Amino acid sequence: MDDNKKLHIVATALEVFFKYGYKRVSMNEIAEAAGISRAGLYLYFKNKEEMFNAAIVYHGDLLIEEIKEGLSTPKTTEENILYAIDVWAIRSFDDSLHSPEHKEITDSSYQFARQALDTSYGKLETLLAAFLEQNVSTARGITPMRLAHLIISALRGYKTVAKSTDDLRHMIQDLLRIVL
Repeated sequence: MDDNKKLHIVATALEVFFKYGYKRVSMNEIAEAAGISRAGLYLYFKNKEEMFNAAIVYHGDLLIEEIKEGLSTPKTTEENILYAIDVWAIRSFDDSLHSPEHKEITDSSYQFARQALDTSYGKLETLLAAFLEQNVSTARGITPMRLAHLIISALRGYKTVAKSTDDLRHMIQDLLRIVL
């Protein structure tokens, strides 16, 4: 199988899912948007759920690459972590509050792509742990990986209670002030 074609299909599927949500999208629509036949699509993915999982991981990988690029610019530890969280969650948070399709993608991720979502969050935690290891002295026996896990777990919870992007950003800033 052609890896470039599979990547094209996943990238296209991600766009279609973000535009219409998970439930309203069919394999036919994804195939049409990707410029292949439905039968051709099934050579790469056995069903919509498998494709959605691949799209979630792909989206996370795109965000990780953007974060890596941004972390190369020297800033304070707090600014760098806030930048990573901004790229990952804050800048799209209002979309999840105001766009039914975006909210459906978020909700569907937990329902149909939990492993893919956990994999992506795990990559973010690993990236933050590596950054923390270089820039923060850990106290009280908390490893950089554990600290990254706590920060990201808090972010996941904050996303369920925050009322706006500003509210989410302030919660994360307050947490980082406590932790760092």
